[in-house]
Amino acid sequence: MQLLQTSLRYFEEVARQGSLRKAAERLHVAASAVNRQILKLEAELGVPLFERLPRGLRLSAAGELLLYQTRQWQRDERHLLEILGNIRGAGTAEIRLATVESLTDQLLPTLLESFSQRFRALRLVLETGMTESILEQVQIGDADIGICINPPPTRKVRFVQRVNLEFGVVVAPTHPLAEQAAVKLRDCRAYRLVAPSGEMFRGSTLEKLLANSPYALPPVASCNRILTIKSLVRAGLGIAFLNRLDVARELAQGELVFRSLSDRRLHAQLALCVAADRSLPPAGEVLLEHLRVALAAVDES
Repeated sequence: MQLLQTSLRYFEEVARQGSLRKAAERLHVAASAVNRQILKLEAELGVPLFERLPRGLRLSAAGELLLYQTRQWQRDERHLLEILGNIRGAGTAEIRLATVESLTDQLLPTLLESFSQRFRALRLVLETGMTESILEQVQIGDADIGICINPPPTRKVRFVQRVNLEFGVVVAPTHPLAEQAAVKLRDCRAYRLVAPSGEMFRGSTLEKLLANSPYALPPVASCNRILTIKSLVRAGLGIAFLNRLDVARELAQGELVFRSLSDRRLHAQLALCVAADRSLPPAGEVLLEHLRVALAAVDES
């Protein structure tokens, strides 16, 4: 159930995406329907909410004010529905978790299944994304808990746990590098790279590695999903640079081989976080502690 009117929900998504088309894809409606709701809202308020630019939409001053208030209404809506659910015994309380994709393969499913057995009336909302998006969701209240990789410093988020994940090269079992006990970065020059693209590459451990490397490693392919990168490497298209947790399942099943770089001792930092200015409900605090313990167990520093 949603109490917030449709035009405000559509407005918030357009503000988040900066594009009618992208917002429509997330909302699973036609772009024309989103545009009608935005125009209707602007007509009712008597002010433009966006500046229409060649490369997308940018919030106007009025839009910035409305976005802040809309997100506050969304948080109030979730809180109200939780209270009403408890009154009628329907158990509508929910915890929203934003996380990087690699944790959704093994670690999170096992932990959340155990947690849900204890809190059966609780609904878990899980969304994957990149670090920048995860931090934003935690800051504005769209997510109660966030798990991200290599986060930049910020005062708006409190980091509960930070762990180091070993970073290295990932290859198919039949690849020549899989036969080497020790691999150096220069050994990788002869092979094609399957690289992360766009937002996934920015701020990544791989970006730092390449920025300080004297070697050129041009990609044969780039994509924005870890699942796709692993599939391409498994098929023999090229090599990839990932952390060990990214490929935990494939390593256990013998589908991929991980080799740390003997001349570049790099780690990716996995961080568990919550908003600095908000408290979690009791069940959220329990889940946070479970996550903290689980992440501490995979610290490879």
